[in-house]
Amino acid sequence: MTEAEAAADALGAAMHARNKDKILAIYADDMFVWHGNTARAMGKSENATLLGNIFAITSELEYTNIKRYPIEGGVVQQHRLVGKFADGSPMPSLEACLVIKVRDGLIVSIEEYFDSGVFVEVWARLAEAEKA
Repeated sequence: MTEAEAAADALGAAMHARNKDKILAIYADDMFVWHGNTARAMGKSENATLLGNIFAITSELEYTNIKRYPIEGGVVQQHRLVGKFADGSPMPSLEACLVIKVRDGLIVSIEEYFDSGVFVEVWARLAEAEKA
């Protein structure tokens, strides 16, 4: 298993555990996540906060149907994100592609591509949770 595959596995495990601290542990301090749907990058703490908010409104998350392709310094991963909201209702499944770059065993960048329209209910629930 390559360093990049191990980091991608750790990311998947942290998502499945819905654990913000595990996410922070596998991110380099200078890492960024760029989202294709917004054409905007966010740093380590901003991304961990977003994921923490998603973890707060969900009871289950998991990457399924994972396909990986090695690239220099990283891996391209295609997957389906599936889960349940905290109230037990199913979360819409999301087909996504991540370009993950790794340095010294830590994720230094993620370029994420997905159809944000599929996640409308997730965005709405996040907005509602922020109001509470």
